[in-house]
Amino acid sequence: MKTLLQRVIQNKETNLYPVWLMRQAGRYMPEYMAMKAKSNGFLDMAMTPWKAAEITMQPILEFDMDAAIIFSDILVINYALGQELDYNPSPDLGPYKESFFDTPLNVFSERCEPVYEAIRKVREELDDSKSLIGFAAAPWTLCKYMCHGEQRLDVVQKLIPYIIDHLSNQIEEGCDTVQIFDSHAGDISEEDFQEFIITPTKIIVDTIRARYPHVCIIAFPRLVGLLINDYIEQVNPDAINISDDLPVDEINGEVLQGGIAIKRLIKGEDITPVLDKMKDRPYIVNLAHGIDKTTPVENVRNLVNTVKEYRKHV
Repeated sequence: MKTLLQRVIQNKETNLYPVWLMRQAGRYMPEYMAMKAKSNGFLDMAMTPWKAAEITMQPILEFDMDAAIIFSDILVINYALGQELDYNPSPDLGPYKESFFDTPLNVFSERCEPVYEAIRKVREELDDSKSLIGFAAAPWTLCKYMCHGEQRLDVVQKLIPYIIDHLSNQIEEGCDTVQIFDSHAGDISEEDFQEFIITPTKIIVDTIRARYPHVCIIAFPRLVGLLINDYIEQVNPDAINISDDLPVDEINGEVLQGGIAIKRLIKGEDITPVLDKMKDRPYIVNLAHGIDKTTPVENVRNLVNTVKEYRKHV
């Protein structure tokens, strides 16, 4: 049996409106803050399998989302390559070292094992009707963090096999969907967009699709404007997450996700107009970025309930 997410992405079914939200497990939830209070920082939560699994399940149990996304962080890759990492609360990374890329893939995978164990735990608990999403950052976004803003194509290229390995391992442990976050794609100039964004991400998507043709691949090149159409055409993900500033009618992607402004969720605005606009188009309900910590819990509940009620009548 396919999940709602798979039916939209793989079958191109319309008017199903599966709903999940980026950062759906996070600081806006009292349950998350309770776990944080008894943990030794963010890394302790993300790299302790039972904690990461429990946090992943919190929004599923509270709101009955249609998909779970594993509680982790894009910078786990940097951490597993040996870069010093702390959160205060934003990421604080140590200096870049060329020796990071001397790390054998098997050693890298062993260092990421807590993430994979958490996935196994969630998959055991999560109902089969719900998708489990794994993720990684795209090479440029990881490079920007790793090199403290320096634009280095050699680092982007060296990161590719580690990203492929991390996504593959998450799929092997039970993820039926993966999302590639390129949170800083909008920082790259149009003239460098091909080299730094499209080409390396296409290698990752093509490799994952060849290995796991049954897995759904969502991509999120954030704030790239209508360059997103070049991205869709060449990278060819199964679905594309969109920012809230994009005119939907000018986006060429067949399966869209997201596009709901975070401020609408914080204010508790009705999202029915968004659902109306996406009627008869394969669409996954999500945001233009992750849930903000100031978001009222009841607004999240109302959004999910609005979606579930709406889809009963279309």
